Amino acid sequence: MPYTVDYNKSSECIYVSVDGNMDLSLFGGMAVEVGKCIKEHECGKILNDLRRAVLPESVGDIYYMPKKALDAGVCRSIKRALVVSGAFDDYKFLETVFVNQGNVVRLFNSIEDAEQWLFGDSE
Repeated sequence: MPYTVDYNKSSECIYVSVDGNMDLSLFGGMAVEVGKCIKEHECGKILNDLRRAVLPESVGDIYYMPKKALDAGVCRSIKRALVVSGAFDDYKFLETVFVNQGNVVRLFNSIEDAEQWLFGDSE
């Protein structure tokens, strides 16, 4: 499986990890699993480990990801940290698309920084 979706009971956070191509089809299936996990655990935080993910080359695919997530039950108020490797350049458009559509999303280079933001009081 090119992705995993796990709920951590102690941190009350959903951890998602992607390894490989994250096209719109894969994203849609993953969003459905995340949506079910949110509903089951009434969870409001997601840490997405995208350090081994490859974004789609299609701008259209990226643009429709927030709608796919919303349709799958991942509401806009869910706080999402995206952990990526290297410079944010490749992921800045993804972050901007989500934020412009009313989502709470931020990019990070480390799991620790992402968790600090997710579990802290700051937006």
